[in-house]
Amino acid sequence: MDGMLQPPSVTVFDAAASLVSLAVYVGAAILMLARRPRDSAARVFLVIALTSAVPYMLSAAQWWKGAGVYRPWTIALTAAAFSVGSTALFHFAQVFPWRRPWITAHGRWLIAAYVVPTVSVGAAAWVLTGILSQMQADAPPDQFAIASTAVPLVQWLVVMAALPAIFVVGVVFPLVGVTSLAFSWREAKARANEPARITAFWMLISQMGGGVLAVLVIPLLHVIGVSAPWPTIFGVLVYGFALIMPIAYINTSVP
Repeated sequence: MDGMLQPPSVTVFDAAASLVSLAVYVGAAILMLARRPRDSAARVFLVIALTSAVPYMLSAAQWWKGAGVYRPWTIALTAAAFSVGSTALFHFAQVFPWRRPWITAHGRWLIAAYVVPTVSVGAAAWVLTGILSQMQADAPPDQFAIASTAVPLVQWLVVMAALPAIFVVGVVFPLVGVTSLAFSWREAKARANEPARITAFWMLISQMGGGVLAVLVIPLLHVIGVSAPWPTIFGVLVYGFALIMPIAYINTSVP
């Protein structure tokens, strides 16, 4: 079970970079909330920082312990944190540097957006890891397909029912969030609002650059078996792009 549920090995660089990234995100969130306690964007950014704590801490814990960190409950927790974080990033793009028309007209939908996908994705992650563990425990590798038929239908239904939620938080919210930032950047440029334009631009760079590398490039390198130093180089870039967003936020002078 443990071997199946473990992600690729974590290096000391990954562990250190995760802790540094966590410190920067949480520090930036606390600083901005102290500066602007009534600002909804500052509160939402704190949610983003806190949800990022789960994967960052687990990455460091995996390097420290070596194995056994990723179990069904930690994977479910990570999936739920990803769902909340994705929704919060979308939410943040709707209120920073100013409120977008969508949230003004449909802000009540955000409650469902936070709750429904998170419950669905977390439950699916828990059930799916249980299914994989059961398959591995009940049959040798050459009988894997036969063993899969013994999994209760209700468990597969839970996983299948969560697919729309996974699509929403994994694809729709990130794309809409980036699009909202792009619109804000264009509007700031048209209004000659330099603080808003500069901050929105760097946040766009952070989200687009980091997203492409994390979602497409690095997994592809693992699949095709590219050796060092390229995975490390792209890993440094991912962490670098991720840090652009909190740094840009704490340096903003947007009212």
